[in-house]
Amino acid sequence: MEKLSYEEMLRARVSRDASYDGYFYVGVRTMKIYCLPSCKAKLAIEKNIVFFSTREEAKAAKYRSCKRCKPDIFPNVVPQWLDKVLRYMKRNVSERINEGFLSCIAGVDISTIRRNFRIHYHVTPLAYHRKLRLAYAKKLIKKGANHNEIPSHCGYRSNSGFRAAFFKEFGHSPGESRNV
Repeated sequence: MEKLSYEEMLRARVSRDASYDGYFYVGVRTMKIYCLPSCKAKLAIEKNIVFFSTREEAKAAKYRSCKRCKPDIFPNVVPQWLDKVLRYMKRNVSERINEGFLSCIAGVDISTIRRNFRIHYHVTPLAYHRKLRLAYAKKLIKKGANHNEIPSHCGYRSNSGFRAAFFKEFGHSPGESRNV
């Protein structure tokens, strides 16, 4: 991207355009912080805004990183606790989980977990885990496991609920999975 004009950077900041993230950084003189253009924090008055080409430029000017948009770790803005939640989900594909327990594991509110799953995986945490469980079921089917035992091995309480979820995910029944 070529050098951006002040007006274009200001327009990107006001519209919170994420496509400009990493191309420039927005400093707020009164707070001495710098943000990504897409930061959801309250917009500063135009006279208090300064633009930086790089993070290093903002740091050299003694600005600190915004705690909301975390420009210092952009583009890797996945929270550390999310990895712990994902590992737990992958280790426990044979059981149903609940959001309250995920909140305890992560040490954050469940609404924060849901929001991060929607941002990074475009599904809720329970839908993500369901996909993992169904992928595990498909793997068991391919290995030749007993069809009547697979639902309970994947955290389903009924065969009909398992079949409905399997069909919705893969577009065919569990029995047809051996041939697909």
